[in-house]
Amino acid sequence: MKFGLWVTANFPASYTPAQWFAGLAGQVRAAKQMGFSLISSGQHYLTAPDHRLQTLPLLARLSAEGEGMEVATSVLLLPLHNPVDIAEQAATMDVLTGGRFILGIGMGNVDIEYQAFGIDKRRRVSRYEEALDIIVKLWQGGPVEHEGRHFTVPHTESMVRTSARIWLGGGAEAAIKRTARYGFPWFPSGGDINRLAANRAVYLRALAEQGKPVPPDFPIGLWVYLCETEEQALEESQRFLGAGAAPEEFRRRAANQMIVGTPEQCVQRVKDYQERLGVNYILCRLQAPGMSQTQVLRTIRLLGEEVILKFKG
Repeated sequence: MKFGLWVTANFPASYTPAQWFAGLAGQVRAAKQMGFSLISSGQHYLTAPDHRLQTLPLLARLSAEGEGMEVATSVLLLPLHNPVDIAEQAATMDVLTGGRFILGIGMGNVDIEYQAFGIDKRRRVSRYEEALDIIVKLWQGGPVEHEGRHFTVPHTESMVRTSARIWLGGGAEAAIKRTARYGFPWFPSGGDINRLAANRAVYLRALAEQGKPVPPDFPIGLWVYLCETEEQALEESQRFLGAGAAPEEFRRRAANQMIVGTPEQCVQRVKDYQERLGVNYILCRLQAPGMSQTQVLRTIRLLGEEVILKFKG
């Protein structure tokens, strides 16, 4: 089992961008020291009233703080981009990280982002698939030519060859089956183990139907909040993760969809995901809006001292 630090790139106006980055760099240094294996961050645009640091330059800089750690996008919104640019940016990231880069991609569904990029959101699926096809072709190296519905690549020789891995996000059945058709690892975000088990079964059936082997990676993204006592963890985290839910409703949601509690409870939950589903990466989301650096560093420390060590070797 590998544990990843999913850094939060958006931040309130009470911080300057430099202050926020300094906090993220401190989190990465602490995570590396505590035995985390991976750094990741997602992508969005025009996130007012919050500010946001953009994904690839942020991860490139943070990879220097976490030298030797894997680095993943969780996820990059592929339909908003030209695939030639993403293929070469990702290949560059693979060089900067010493061959440890993972291109996690998804579609997104925020109207303002598609409007700002001048893209019809109704075409996002076809853009996503065509862009992914081009990236795969470019990464294979050799002659490439593409004339499609959305993108054109004139006849050329691709020099982009890279061994970077690809994870595909998405929780809808169509997205899961599409991931299986490509034969890439499926990367869900959200921790309801019963729902994940049902969707994992869809994915495995679809892989079998396509004659594809089961990929070695099964990553999931989860909110994690740890304290020395369960009551403290629930009380503190509800302010940030509760979205206005009553205490009992938040307890139910936390028990099903997050890891909120003590390190001992976290160990058992991680074992459940590992043994029941075959999960081998947990990307830990640790900082919701309003959470302090102290709270984030406490969870990193508790994960490192009392959880991660139990899954080594």
